[in-house]
Amino acid sequence: MLKQIPNALTLARLVLAPVIAWAIWQAYNSTDEAAQGWTIWSAVLFIFAALTDLFDGMAARAFDAHSKFGRLIDPIADKALVGLPLIALSIVAAQTPWPFWWAIAASTTVIVLRDTTMTILRMTAKDGEGARVSSLAKIKTALELIVIGVLLVAVAAATQIAAEGWSDVLYPAWVALLVITAALSAYTAWQYLAPARKPAS
Repeated sequence: MLKQIPNALTLARLVLAPVIAWAIWQAYNSTDEAAQGWTIWSAVLFIFAALTDLFDGMAARAFDAHSKFGRLIDPIADKALVGLPLIALSIVAAQTPWPFWWAIAASTTVIVLRDTTMTILRMTAKDGEGARVSSLAKIKTALELIVIGVLLVAVAAATQIAAEGWSDVLYPAWVALLVITAALSAYTAWQYLAPARKPAS
């Protein structure tokens, strides 16, 4: 039973990804009172889902519960948790529109295309797994989760700092960090696809 905990946490992350994306969408397409509730839920659920990425690895090591299924589904769950909320945020940014919405949309496109390509390559690999996840790719995933989480928490907090300072200083910095994250995402894909190089996924 204990050996199933890591996979259960991973599957929970996979299931929560579309729920979080839906909450983000509802937050910007609801009345003011309902929108506040949706923003809080999107932030809380995202933080919980992101933490499962930490705890499933810890549980796998603690219970020696490594499996082929876990190695396959874990990066897919990570990609869903990153990609679906980013797509929702990009649509909202373009519709509102947010400043630099085009940079958000472009970064999201790079990240989603990269992750979709890597998932297809992984699932069509002869061993059904593809290359193991590299250290740099793990950093990339962590950075993506932090970038999304920071935005959701800032919006949900709805404090004076989030309302004023966020738009003047922190928001442009957030967009720049998202662009850097997208560039790192593309670089890790190049590492994997480039011939005669050590693969990374």
